[in-house]
Amino acid sequence: MNFLIDMHTHTNTTPHAYSSLEENIRAGKAKGIKIIANTMHGPYLQDSPHWWAIANQRTLPDYIDGVRILKSVEANVVNIDGELDINDKIIEICDIVIGGFHSIPEYGDTNDINKNTKAIVNVIQNNVVDILVHLGNPEFPIDYEKVVIAAKKHNVAIEINNGSLTTSRAGSKPNCKKIMELCFEHKPFISLGSDAHFSTLIGEFTEAVKLIGSYDKELILNTNEEKLKEFVTLRGKNI
Repeated sequence: MNFLIDMHTHTNTTPHAYSSLEENIRAGKAKGIKIIANTMHGPYLQDSPHWWAIANQRTLPDYIDGVRILKSVEANVVNIDGELDINDKIIEICDIVIGGFHSIPEYGDTNDINKNTKAIVNVIQNNVVDILVHLGNPEFPIDYEKVVIAAKKHNVAIEINNGSLTTSRAGSKPNCKKIMELCFEHKPFISLGSDAHFSTLIGEFTEAVKLIGSYDKELILNTNEEKLKEFVTLRGKNI
């Protein structure tokens, strides 16, 4: 399969990433990437931009140098109710919202599997997040089967994060394998994300592709624009 869409990328609007949006676009285009989701980190992270910067993506054109740019945010789960660190103005401008755990939530104990699971299931049921990101992070243990089943029920995609399989979130790989096994069993949508924080990593899915194996291509968001549009329609949006 060809993967033409990167649903998880970052620019240097967040200081721990190192390339501009235009640099990401050039690097992606050189690899044949047709769609890039500009998933700016939500403001709960210490070095994230002010929410104005995220909402001001409304000024971006839909296409830059022939590449479709999705206005997006990587939201942070802040409490057990599944609330996020983004406001309605951000949600309104976003084509896609991705989200998950980054910083310590309000309930404090990141090792509490029951609270973590409840928080993620509530995120799903709250119907704001379209794609759940890097669920394999061992710092935030969850009941993977409960989350995969809920994601399937509510048409929320599970991300297979290439960064988690390479340089980020050490110890994620066994958990990602377990998540993928459950995806094969329960058949949710999945989304490949490079989680690129530097331009040369845009469209880099090598380890994620190994993990997804023979997964049903009709359930993978990254294969073509029409498949992504169908998913977005199921989510009550359009791009």
